[in-house]
Amino acid sequence: DWYEQGDIWEQIATHRTPAHPDGQQPSRPSPTTVAAVRQLLTAADDTDDSPMRTAPAWPQAFRHAGHALAELAHHTTLTRGLRALLAHHLLFSLNRLGISAEHQRLLATAASQVVFQHTEHTPDAFPNSSSHSEPAARVTAVTTDTTAADPGQLRAALADYIRDRKTFRTPQVEDAFRTVPRHVFLPGVDLHTAYAPRQVVTKRADDGTAVSSASSPNLVAEMLELLDVHPGHRVLEIGAATGINAALLAELTGPTGRVVTIELDDDLATGARTGLATAGYPHVQVICGDGALGHPARAPYDRITVTAGAWDISAAWWQQLAAGGRLVVPLRLHGSGLTRVLPFDLDQLGRMVSTTAYVCGFVPMRGTAEQAEHHVRLAEDVILKLDPADLPDDTALAHALTHPAHAHWTGIHVHDDEPAEHLDLWLATSDSATSFGRLAVGTVARSNGLIDPALRWAGASLYNHDTIAYIVVRPRSGDTNELGIVTHGPDSHKLTAQADDLLHRWHRERPTQPTITAHPAETPHDQAASPAHIERPHTDLTIAW
Repeated sequence: DWYEQGDIWEQIATHRTPAHPDGQQPSRPSPTTVAAVRQLLTAADDTDDSPMRTAPAWPQAFRHAGHALAELAHHTTLTRGLRALLAHHLLFSLNRLGISAEHQRLLATAASQVVFQHTEHTPDAFPNSSSHSEPAARVTAVTTDTTAADPGQLRAALADYIRDRKTFRTPQVEDAFRTVPRHVFLPGVDLHTAYAPRQVVTKRADDGTAVSSASSPNLVAEMLELLDVHPGHRVLEIGAATGINAALLAELTGPTGRVVTIELDDDLATGARTGLATAGYPHVQVICGDGALGHPARAPYDRITVTAGAWDISAAWWQQLAAGGRLVVPLRLHGSGLTRVLPFDLDQLGRMVSTTAYVCGFVPMRGTAEQAEHHVRLAEDVILKLDPADLPDDTALAHALTHPAHAHWTGIHVHDDEPAEHLDLWLATSDSATSFGRLAVGTVARSNGLIDPALRWAGASLYNHDTIAYIVVRPRSGDTNELGIVTHGPDSHKLTAQADDLLHRWHRERPTQPTITAHPAETPHDQAASPAHIERPHTDLTIAW
């Protein structure tokens, strides 16, 4: 979107604008610079006079990166806003090119001016180029005309895309993707959209919130690989949605297996049942009911997969999973909404163990397993998500941002490619006198400099009573950042010291993957080995690093 592009450039310009204590305004880009930037923003790489023809690899590289980020955003793997993430990536790119902060500010300011003031006359920067008063963005490789589209070719292209991302680890899952006709489960959706590598929302609530969707194909493939389904397996799916995943499971279980899928809404269950029958999977049993209750009539199940964010491992899932079975579930490990996809194996001791965790974001479960969220509004466009079990003082926290910011840099450096994705989970589960929360910050609050937590860890924050601290970063090289702490509140110095101590503990240990062990609630088990205990109505969890 043209205006979203402008918003990203405005974020970068704001980030690169230094503070002037005397109130002096920074210089503006010259009309010639604005005209040059206009030509770049509106250039099409298939025209003879396009500046993009001087660097033919660039358009494809940016297009590939854009598609990859869009896919992550559409299936909610991203735990922060796409525009903020793009701004972050562009800053890295500009840094790697050796462009100074001041020149970055001028270029980004010019780009924002082109977008939001594009009717303003500026002289042509290049005598042989044509100026555009409107964006000339064109995508010639994609069409929404389905009359000539071939579902088989589109399905093969989608499978190739997932294969190229290295998501497929077994030929069985890849074969299933090359077989199941995804478009049959999405009536009324054009073929190109049905086979696009992104989420397709199929039902919304009255307020516009997405209630059901066909998940991103890449995420579906990842979870199927984690589930490790074999021919003959009995599989229970919680959340039928469109029925696409149930069809893939039917391919994996084969004629000797059995698939049962449960959907809360009657209209969605009917749609899934119709799609499965039309696509050639009438033997898949679709149940309209509450997924938290499972389906005891067909239990036990060798595999259970959950396709919505779960607060607990329900009693029914414990009872209906076969000995030696596997449960793959996006489990909320903190009341702030911090979620990980966990592949649990049920062992001989009657416990479930997961040794890997995957960062994700899922729509929460509805029905009896639904769990209300708790948050405090700190300012316009700023929300702090909390765990009510920590007994936060909402009234005191609501005034935290009225106190000045205190910044502290830790000297801890983190490389972009370093396996540090679970720092937020480590902070949430560490043995500390502080409590954990997650900041949700909108574009306006970031742009005006009110608050700007690190993008990588989805607003990871710590708080004590009326004071909050959040992680920030500053670049130390093109691909390395230094961790910092910004604190607001009456007790900033104390909380800064506590947060600094925690980050240095994490730095010394550098934990990569947690081992998460689940026990049925009210069963005796040793908790001494792990400082992190999570109690749910039906499950006790321990987390070790």
